[in-house]
Amino acid sequence: MKKPLPADRAEECQRLKAIFDGKKKELKLTQEKLAHRLGINQSSVSHYLNGVNPLNAAVAAAFAKSLGVPVRDFSPRLADVIESFADDFKETWSRSAKVLDAVPHEQYVLIPQLLDDNSFVPGVNDEHVGLTEGMLFRRGWLRDMGLHYPHLKILYVTDDSMAPHIAREDVVMIDTFKKILEDGKIFLISRPDGKTTIRRVFQMISGGWALRCDNLDKQRYPDEMLSSEAADRLPVVGQVAWRGGSSR
Repeated sequence: MKKPLPADRAEECQRLKAIFDGKKKELKLTQEKLAHRLGINQSSVSHYLNGVNPLNAAVAAAFAKSLGVPVRDFSPRLADVIESFADDFKETWSRSAKVLDAVPHEQYVLIPQLLDDNSFVPGVNDEHVGLTEGMLFRRGWLRDMGLHYPHLKILYVTDDSMAPHIAREDVVMIDTFKKILEDGKIFLISRPDGKTTIRRVFQMISGGWALRCDNLDKQRYPDEMLSSEAADRLPVVGQVAWRGGSSR
């Protein structure tokens, strides 16, 4: 069972719910219709409105846009976060544009962050994996890498199962468009408990697959063997396209 939200976070959800209740008739909105607008499921909308899950800047901005109200009406805290981010973005772009003589839309794009709790990833595990703020990347770099930013998510690594190649507290970029297993590639996989793990996959002569950790401590991180049929049903979130962290 989830812990109750801190009082200030719960109050934000209560204010948002009051706004929704007050405007749903005017906007002809139900929770189901609102969920469709936001690209999430109805239970996730209910969790936000009823204070089960805390709001974050990305979610608050999406609710505010759909309801036609400023974020500040229900969360001054997140409004400050969003305004601060916008100011930082403008300042960063202004400095870069002077050097690169680039147009605004060529600068940066925000890649959302994935978490293992508090929210959702539509079609993967809506109750356990969520979106929060994220990380800025240069559009040109993504294009040069052959990556399409709407398919990308950022994840902070929480264990050493893939060390030394990917270590704890590294950041990895997940390409959610690539869900088909490829021999020797690294993938983010959703677990039955809603958690996610990063594994390198190898195809065996039998046609089955091995999910392998790069960490050589196989007592802690043993290989997992899957038949080809089980691999076809494996809930793959996406392929690791990039990692960032300290030099090895």
